[in-house]
Amino acid sequence: MKTSIARFARPLLAALTLISGPSAFAADPVEGVNYKLLKPAVPTNVAPGKVEVVEVFWYACGHCYALEPKIEAWERKGKPANVQVVRMPAVWNDLLKTHARLFYTIEVLGKPELNAEAFREINVRGNRLDTPAKIEAFFTSRGVSKADFQKTFSGFAVESKLARAADLNRRYRIASTPTVVINGKYVTDVGMAGGEDKLFELINTLAAREKPAG
Repeated sequence: MKTSIARFARPLLAALTLISGPSAFAADPVEGVNYKLLKPAVPTNVAPGKVEVVEVFWYACGHCYALEPKIEAWERKGKPANVQVVRMPAVWNDLLKTHARLFYTIEVLGKPELNAEAFREINVRGNRLDTPAKIEAFFTSRGVSKADFQKTFSGFAVESKLARAADLNRRYRIASTPTVVINGKYVTDVGMAGGEDKLFELINTLAAREKPAG
């Protein structure tokens, strides 16, 4: 009888472990496995009481393109109220710097809807947007005047944002995209989290560790 009970209990215990696994992970992510700890921590740039979540991305990164709708859905429905999301481009080579300039030109011009267009232009339509001329055509075809584009693309505001992004990329030790940095302390990605859905569980868990500033 004991042998029969043991044979039944083992698979039942394994099943219960599988069921409880995600909850256990969400409650207790492991340093060095699910995230890396930044030492020293990097100061954040959000309002008091907010926890900063930085998504480091690249427009031509297929994984970033696939993750973007899920980030947007999490922002609408799953993001804790005290979390502020900041998108920041990677800049480790010349092409990434060109796309970072594209991103900040969109930001300075106040055209956030063009971010999704830039992702589609590169990942779906195959236009690499890898030269100023191609980027200018992208903007002018979407209602931005040539003069406004040229003034902004090479302007002081974009240059300043690029310089800050380069500094933060270095301090965050960015080597791949997409990478997520929570409150200047925890660095993670889809692989470390165990999948796209678990990434958002992990972000929420690590953000909950942070006491509101102020």
